[in-house]
Amino acid sequence: MAFSTGKSAFSFSAAGSSSTSLPFSFANPSAPKNPTPLAHSISAGAFGSTTTGTSASSADMIVDANGDDDADADADADVDEVYLEPYAFTRKDKAKWKASGRTLLAALSPVNGEIAAWVAKRPSGSDKPAALTDPKLSTTDRTMYIASLNKFPPAVHNLYRETHTLFMSLQHIVASSIRLPQPGDAPFAQAWDSKGNLVALDGLLGPPAAETVIHMRRLVDMYLEELNKLRATEDLDDEDRIKYNHAYNIFNLAEVLYLPQDGRGEGLVGEELLDWVNAADPVNINDEGNEIIQSAEPWDQPLFWPFVIRCLLRGLFEPASTFLRTLSSHPHPPIAKLGALLANNVKSMPRSTNTSAYPLDNQFITAHKAWLARFRAEFASFLGGRGRGHWLEDSSSSYSSEWATWEDDFRSVLELLEGKAERVFEESSDWREAIGAWGVLVNVGLRRDDIPGLVKRILRELPVDSTLLEDSIQSALTQGDIVKALMGCHELDVWLAAHLGDVFDKLGLVPDDEERFETSLRDYFLLEYSDMLMESPSQESLWRVIVDYLSAAGDQGRNRLKDYIVHVSIRVHGEAAQQANGNGMDLETDPTERFQHFKELRETCQHLKLDDEWRVISAIMADRLIRRGDYGLAATMSLSAEDGYTLSRIAEAILNAYVEHGSAEFLRLVDSLPPTMLHDAPLTLNELQQGDFSEYDGAISKTTMVMFASRLTFLSEFRDYLLYLGQGVKDKAASKLVGLLTSSIAPVEFWAVLLAESVDLLEDQQILFSSNETFELMRVLDDVVSNSQSAPVEYLRQLWRHLERQPAEGGNANGTKAANGVAKAGDEISTGTVIARRKLDEVRLALARNLARALVDGFDNAF
Repeated sequence: MAFSTGKSAFSFSAAGSSSTSLPFSFANPSAPKNPTPLAHSISAGAFGSTTTGTSASSADMIVDANGDDDADADADADVDEVYLEPYAFTRKDKAKWKASGRTLLAALSPVNGEIAAWVAKRPSGSDKPAALTDPKLSTTDRTMYIASLNKFPPAVHNLYRETHTLFMSLQHIVASSIRLPQPGDAPFAQAWDSKGNLVALDGLLGPPAAETVIHMRRLVDMYLEELNKLRATEDLDDEDRIKYNHAYNIFNLAEVLYLPQDGRGEGLVGEELLDWVNAADPVNINDEGNEIIQSAEPWDQPLFWPFVIRCLLRGLFEPASTFLRTLSSHPHPPIAKLGALLANNVKSMPRSTNTSAYPLDNQFITAHKAWLARFRAEFASFLGGRGRGHWLEDSSSSYSSEWATWEDDFRSVLELLEGKAERVFEESSDWREAIGAWGVLVNVGLRRDDIPGLVKRILRELPVDSTLLEDSIQSALTQGDIVKALMGCHELDVWLAAHLGDVFDKLGLVPDDEERFETSLRDYFLLEYSDMLMESPSQESLWRVIVDYLSAAGDQGRNRLKDYIVHVSIRVHGEAAQQANGNGMDLETDPTERFQHFKELRETCQHLKLDDEWRVISAIMADRLIRRGDYGLAATMSLSAEDGYTLSRIAEAILNAYVEHGSAEFLRLVDSLPPTMLHDAPLTLNELQQGDFSEYDGAISKTTMVMFASRLTFLSEFRDYLLYLGQGVKDKAASKLVGLLTSSIAPVEFWAVLLAESVDLLEDQQILFSSNETFELMRVLDDVVSNSQSAPVEYLRQLWRHLERQPAEGGNANGTKAANGVAKAGDEISTGTVIARRKLDEVRLALARNLARALVDGFDNAF
């Protein structure tokens, strides 16, 4: 079967297939001479536009498999087929397969332009459910076929990647060459306002300078080198090879006509055009010439004179002279003499490429005029007054009518050497050969400005074959019809249209029709090319290429770029290995290597000034890192995204790590946070509490900023508390604990945990809390107990989860009982609340004892 969207065919290929452009057919590969399409087409409306591929629905689509054999035969005439294994049916079983109630369903992916097709039951036309007459499922019934709208081979992928670098270099070269006029320049006074601001650019830039054109030509030479490498690739299929041969010839012609070597286009162009013709439409003279020259009398070969004429038209004067010189051995003296005369003059004809002899154009033109005058004088002397029809008469020998027939062949050579236009038209095989010969034989002073008029004259005699797209494009280029040429390039290959259109736009040759179109022709082609890349399976590896082309495509491209950049796949190297380990961490992976892609994405956003989009990407990445447990990098991403909410989530996750895994895990996670973030958090919180929001984006609420600053401050302070405790500096640990509970930076759900932490310090032999500090702790305890009556989960859940962990760390028996109690109880909240309140009772008792000790020992004066 074949799928078509009405504009271009796209192929189904089995997974891993290298097929890139052929439509798909289910058929028996054992009988390729009699292909059997299964279905005809899917309408364009079902898929949406093939140029964008993003508006199509991803819903399943039924493929028509009921076409008759005549329609199938018609489809075969226009659609190539790929034979897949396992095939759905053989030719002889086609009717049986269709009658079994089977059909094909297809679904279009919303990204990458990929399509999946599979065998399914054909919906019945009635209310009855679909059914198969042959319910036995074969291998093909279980096969999923994957296709792509824009899948290209590795060689083409390499072309896109390499020419992207050249494209960007071209943008930089042209941009750096622009020199805006100064406010004092009289001709451009209207471009500046009274304050010296540039307000109008229309008409100011103009075409690039000669030096810039020379640099542009060098880059176009590099474009051509990449196309030449692609043409030489062995594994490129014939269709692609032909297409890129045409692309090479078109780009090469554009370079010859519009990017002169001197940057100004003041030199002669005849030899360059002839070289292009010989490259675009080569003639193989070696085999044919060797066959002729090896004969005893070459002039008797029927291809002798056509060969000489072809060599003259193609500027191959050396072999033409060699063949004409063989006539010096002819038995008829006039023929031998004229042959030698022509051979000598062909060999001595001046060429503009001989810059050592003719360093200046006028020197060459003068030399050619002298050569032509000398040649005509020598020929006139040879004729001796003999007229037409009597050139080869010889009074010293008998004249045969056989020699008279040679006069027409000699006349063809003579008139070509004299530059007779009618003879060039008569002998040229097509318009390209005529234009190539014109600047070497007819008008050796041909310049670029003369070409459009010349081509119109040639085309009246040798019209372009309108059925050949490449010929239409080339003729449009020679006539200066840039728009027509670019539209033809777009039909041939969107890469060619995008890059050639960019070059012409830089030269100021692409007219803008702002009244009818919002987007320039150059930007339109760049957007089309970007869309093609985005719709290919290779788009993930070409995201940087897509970004640069969108960025260069004007306002519309910039808008698309903002939407595209946030959808670029964020790849983290080593992620699969980390997931396989099951712990979300991979200590053997270098962080620099793991996040290289993300680093490139960040640098791209910074370079293109996509600050808002970068914040979105950072938020997405932070969320992924949080799920992986990589809180340090997640915090960095959130800070970059100015996402206070996510920073608060990270802080809560780290606190949960303390509750569930203990102080060691908490300290590890906190230490993974950026040091400057923890160091600056208290200062930032102080500024915000004083009402200083001047350094923060107005899009972020003040509440959010205060919240994440307080969370980070709490993490920093609680880490210090644990470090003091671990180092045995209990007095500082006690002071820090009181500060955490009285400074309003501790989350309310963590108050109960902090109170539980105070028990060991309260029971220490040394009195670590003053009576005032004890009263503050009692006040917090009362708040927790009273509020937990109505909100037990918010105020007590962290505490009972904290107690559940303690037995695993060698905790007390109460913790063990708590864990066992929760495990046996069906109601976690009610059981956990009982356990937590029991712990709070211990806190209350410890506080009472510490208060008594502080008052009795006179630690301080409570009143």
